[in-house]
Order: sequence, then C-alpha cells, then structure tokens
Amino acid sequence: MSKFQKGRGDWVQYRTLPNLNEVDFHWSDNGPREVDYYEGMGQVYKVALESIERAYESGETQYVMFTHGWSTSRPGRTTSRSVIRGLMRSKAATPYICRKECIQHGSVFVSAIRPGGGVVAQFEIPGSGSV
Repeated sequence: MSKFQKGRGDWVQYRTLPNLNEVDFHWSDNGPREVDYYEGMGQVYKVALESIERAYESGETQYVMFTHGWSTSRPGRTTSRSVIRGLMRSKAATPYICRKECIQHGSVFVSAIRPGGGVVAQFEIPGSGSV
C-alpha cells in the first residue's frame, strides 16, 4: 500500500490547487550542466527539502508541486524523480507534510503541507513578566 495518493491524468490539473507553490526540476533545459551529476542530485534534495520547510513555515502554502519529469532511475544514475520521492518517504519530510494527502503522479509530486506552520510559540520568561 502506497503512502501517497496515486495521481492520474494531465499533471497540469494540479496547478488549480489552492495556495500552491511550484518548483521545476527541469534544470537541464537551462543549458549544459555546470555541476557534477551527483552534486546536482544533492541539490535537488536540498532545494526540495528547503521548499517544503519554507512552505510549512509560511503558514500560507497548502501544496508544493515538484515537476520532475517521467525519467526513471537506472543503475548508476538516480533521477530527480527518485530523489524527490525518496525525500517524501523520509523522516526529514515528516514534520512538514501530510503523506496521506500527497499526490504521486508520473511526472510531478504534490506535497500536502502540514497545517500549523507559521505559528510563533509565545511563552512567559520566568521572572520577567513578559511574553
């Protein structure tokens, strides 16, 4: 049983979700690669994690959609699709997403952001009388 909802149809339909941020991982369209392949996959992980962290912290974003394409991994080569899916299954994503509301589509991944971000905890400092 998958942790995520199975997406079907044209991925563009997800652009209508409320309070959506979109992150495009079609970086190779921007010219020749300037970093090592594996360093590039590390950047995909970092950018994706930072995107869901920022979305959670904003308290306004409900969804982050990662466009990663249809490519699948093969021996010796991991794709951005695999990196993103792996991140969304990992403990690193747990504080920020609701897995049962995430959508795993063939060419995109839609992360449902956990509500409650952007809330600043207030507490009383003992002896100061201030909050």
